[in-house]
Amino acid sequence: MTEEREELAALGERLQREHGTLWLHRLKGDPYAALLCDVDDDPAPLRERVRAAGPLWRSGTGVWVTADPRTAATLFAHPGIGHLTAPPEELPGLGEETVTPVRVQKGLGPLCARLLDAAGPEFDLVTEVAEPLAAAALAEACAIPERERGRFAEALAACAVLQDATVAPQRLAATRRLRTGLDALRPLLDGAPPGAPGPLALAVAARTGADLVARAVLRARFPLSARDAGRAADEVLRAEPPGRIAPLVARTETEVAGARIAGGDRLAVLLGDGAGMATAPAHRTLAPFHRALAEAALTALWDRRARVRPTSPVVRRARAPLTRGPARAPVVVTPATATGPGESGMTTATTADRRTDATTTPTVPPEAAPSPAAAAFGARRGEAR
Repeated sequence: MTEEREELAALGERLQREHGTLWLHRLKGDPYAALLCDVDDDPAPLRERVRAAGPLWRSGTGVWVTADPRTAATLFAHPGIGHLTAPPEELPGLGEETVTPVRVQKGLGPLCARLLDAAGPEFDLVTEVAEPLAAAALAEACAIPERERGRFAEALAACAVLQDATVAPQRLAATRRLRTGLDALRPLLDGAPPGAPGPLALAVAARTGADLVARAVLRARFPLSARDAGRAADEVLRAEPPGRIAPLVARTETEVAGARIAGGDRLAVLLGDGAGMATAPAHRTLAPFHRALAEAALTALWDRRARVRPTSPVVRRARAPLTRGPARAPVVVTPATATGPGESGMTTATTADRRTDATTTPTVPPEAAPSPAAAAFGARRGEAR
């Protein structure tokens, strides 16, 4: 017990020290460190400073950073560069585990309709619809028994910080939950069918899938026509990719864009704005799953001729520089007028008040009791991170 407490104290001290170091470099003017601190409502100016610093440069954090499309393509294709899907410091041996596709199961539409029915006219889009929908879809893909689905959803919720922990230190409690969540997922997958995703792929798919559902609904222009649901899902994937940073690691010493990179060095590619979400391996692999979830949610809203309107500002997750996803999104659903022949429910990438990454402030959400809808599908509200 004493040894366990000492390890816990050492972990907490390291996480706190790493977080403090990020802020130190931010104060010194390092734009990448400032991005990782994740306190800016609009990260665009910081991303532009990263781009202006050169095709590949070393941040004060020790990470090689690029926002240059050509350099990004070179890094992604380089055989000596690996893609990190988990923080190697916290999860030794799992850092480069490959994210595999998630088979899209039938029945997403009825599932989403049941969640909307249980949620009522006013609800939290993230915790009462998006997260339970993603968890339930993944449970179907992995053939999780009904009696275990509550534990499965709780384990996924515990792993929510996985991707952000790969680029920025998390709080001690969140880091401990990540470890226990992955440990809890492994035995639950013993009966999974061949080709089912592993724990890391599930953690990535659950978080990014729920984020995309929330973003798609918040960006949609209502009334939404049924034929536009799929195109609207594609639009949100393009405009707001599931991840804004691709963390990499050099397996061997190499030279890229005139920079000599030592084996073991970490690298980061800023995605979007030219580098392209489609080149991020994990999210490219999961794109069909992401699209299916978002399309199911939008179609379910069209089926009931519903209009969704936020009732208060979206609250973004704290310490989430990679995913920049919503933690809470209170909304109200009201009847919508029918879409006319000339109207469209497509989203608009330039509509500033619908962007979920540039108009909200990262805030740690308070703990709350599970909603009836979330409890019905074995999911619970996100805990404070």
